[in-house]
Amino acid sequence: MTRSFIIALIVVLLLVLLGSVYTLPEWQQAIVVQLGSPVGAPVTAAGLHFKMPLIQKVYFFDRRVLEWDGDPEVIPTKDSKFIFVDTYARWQISNALTFYKKVANESGAQGRLDDILDGLVRDTLSAHTLPEIVRSSNRSMVLGEEAISAEETALGDSGGQSKQDVVGLRGKLTEQIIESAQKKLNEQGLGIRLIDLRIKRLNYTKKVLQKVYDRMISQQLRIAEKYRALGQGKKAEIAGQVTEESKRINSEAYRKSQKILGEGEATATRIYAEAYQRDPEFYRLVETLKTYERTMNDKGVLMLSTDSELYRYLSKLR
Repeated sequence: MTRSFIIALIVVLLLVLLGSVYTLPEWQQAIVVQLGSPVGAPVTAAGLHFKMPLIQKVYFFDRRVLEWDGDPEVIPTKDSKFIFVDTYARWQISNALTFYKKVANESGAQGRLDDILDGLVRDTLSAHTLPEIVRSSNRSMVLGEEAISAEETALGDSGGQSKQDVVGLRGKLTEQIIESAQKKLNEQGLGIRLIDLRIKRLNYTKKVLQKVYDRMISQQLRIAEKYRALGQGKKAEIAGQVTEESKRINSEAYRKSQKILGEGEATATRIYAEAYQRDPEFYRLVETLKTYERTMNDKGVLMLSTDSELYRYLSKLR
């Protein structure tokens, strides 16, 4: 054997050896295909694996949770509201062998999911009213004594239903879509497990969106007016209480002042009486001098008779 032949043989052996082994990561699974037909069960154990070189080929598939993002579409609801609905879902390859036979790869799976999920979303949502789709509970917004339903505040009227009777079905509707979709996936044997589906965005079409905004503004103005009326009523109530309290305080102060004034006059009368009893003549003099002060001035003339009590003291001054 020549040296070049030996080198060529070694290269061929290395290629055969490399073609007979493959490495499987933790996040992948694989199937081995021999001359176009799958051989054995899917390989799920991570590590180094062997295959027949040249005649066998390995296809790898993701074991992780994969995403599906639906195209936004216009859907008419049961109460004749045209809305944009944008959904997303999460799915996983449950059986790589079945998956390979039915859809071949993830692109094919996305196309199948588009057909199934878009149709189910459209059929399910169109059979219910908008408030049922939007709301996930029956909780109502309460303003004073008036219960205002959440769908009226956010999205207008409730399609003829009573505000108190609107049922939130959003969670149940998504569960219903998931259950129906998984049933179809199983019937078609695609090897796909649907994990979850959610409504990412829901909105009116542009044609009616402005009307909805106007209704929301009107609703909020009505609520604001109600709060304003409540505030004015509270203001009047407080003002009445203040007036009543002011009158009560003034009345109490007047009563106390009259009491103190009466007590002062009584004390003064008592003092005067005691002084009068001690020296009646001095008391008479003091009172007469006070009378002089009140009645006499330099601009008038006072005429007194000789027997007048006022004249008696003046006559002694001469």
